[in-house]
This record gives sequence, C-alpha cells and structure tokens, in this order.
Amino acid sequence: MNQKLWLIKAPQSAIVIFLILNILSMLTYPGGILHDSSTIGYSFFNNFLSDLGRYLSWSGEHNFYSQLFFNSAMIMAGFIFSFYFWNLLHVFNLNSGILYWIAMIGTCAGVSGGISMAGVGLTPSDLYFSAHLDFAHWLFRFFFIASLFYTIIIFKTDLIANKYASGFVIFAILILAYILFSELGPDARESITTLRMQVVAQKSILFCFIIAVYIQTQGLKLILDN
Repeated sequence: MNQKLWLIKAPQSAIVIFLILNILSMLTYPGGILHDSSTIGYSFFNNFLSDLGRYLSWSGEHNFYSQLFFNSAMIMAGFIFSFYFWNLLHVFNLNSGILYWIAMIGTCAGVSGGISMAGVGLTPSDLYFSAHLDFAHWLFRFFFIASLFYTIIIFKTDLIANKYASGFVIFAILILAYILFSELGPDARESITTLRMQVVAQKSILFCFIIAVYIQTQGLKLILDN
C-alpha cells in the first residue's frame, strides 16, 4: 500500500494540486515583469514561475496570496517527489552489484532534486536570490541525473517494459537541453525578447515533467498491480 501511495497516487495527486495552486497563484499575482513594473497581473509568456513566489511583485506590491500558493506548491511537490524517488529504489529489488549502485545514485539525486524543489519555495527570489537560484539550478541538475540513471535501470532489468523508460529518457534529454539553454543561453535581463525565450523554455520543461511523471507512474502501476 505504501509503495502504491508514494509511487502512483501521491505523485499523480501532487501534479494536479501543483497545477491548481499555480493557477491560483497566477490569478492573484499583482503585476510587473523583469523589464516593466507597470504591467497588470501575471503574464504567462513574460513572467517566470519564480515571480509568483516573490515577497513583493515586480510592481512593488505585496504578493501575499500568490507567494502562499506558489511556495506551498513547491514545498508540497518537493516533499512528495523526494519520497517518490526513495521508494522507487525498492521496486527493483536490487540488493548488490553495479545496478544497485546505479539505482542508489539515481535515488539520491532524485531525493536531492525534491529537496531543491522545496528549497525554491522556501527562498523567495527577491529576498534570497543567490540561494533561490542555486536551488533552482540544482533542482534540474539532480532530476537529470535521476532520470538518466533510472533509464539505465529500466533497460537493464526486465521488471518493467522498456517503453515506460521513455518517461525518464524524454525528460532526461529535454532537461539537459533546458539546463544548457537556461545557464548558457541568452540572459533574460538583456531584453524582453530574451526574457520571453527563457520563460517559454521554463514553462515547456514543466509541461514535459508532467508528461514524464504520468508515463512513469503508469509503468510502475503495472508492476505493483502484479
């Protein structure tokens, strides 16, 4: 029961709750973007998700409700996905050997990614910018490592059909592309165009994450049902 809870029900529920809380956060965001403090409300293509968690919006207004919804979503999701990766280790029943250590590294990275996700919610970007940025960067780096290593595990074991590894494969490839683009690509501070490019990239990787979680949990459901 605990495995089904943490590997299927909890992550699927977390995605739904995460989306609902983010929508509420967007609806209650006062306004302002990096390059223009006069805009009204949340701009899907010009505001980062982290803007929702600011103590003060870019317009200078108090951002109580928006930050409450967004930061709660990040902390909740981080907690659940940490437990997801911790329980994932035990599904494959690897007691020793190289595959066990590959899975262990994947789990440690996944748990660290979950902690980093919660860290993003605990460090509003306008109050703790350096810490917030570090958590945001390492969130994606850790999830890339976890996805890569668990892709290897699925392909090397016969417990789950290889097609379900696609959830990890696709996410690993796209998250690597996002890491390179966000850290080495155009600086959002340069212009409204570069800001929009980075914002769209961030929203795109979130969409891919949701799809990857769905694929992964469907594959795990087949294992646990049997």
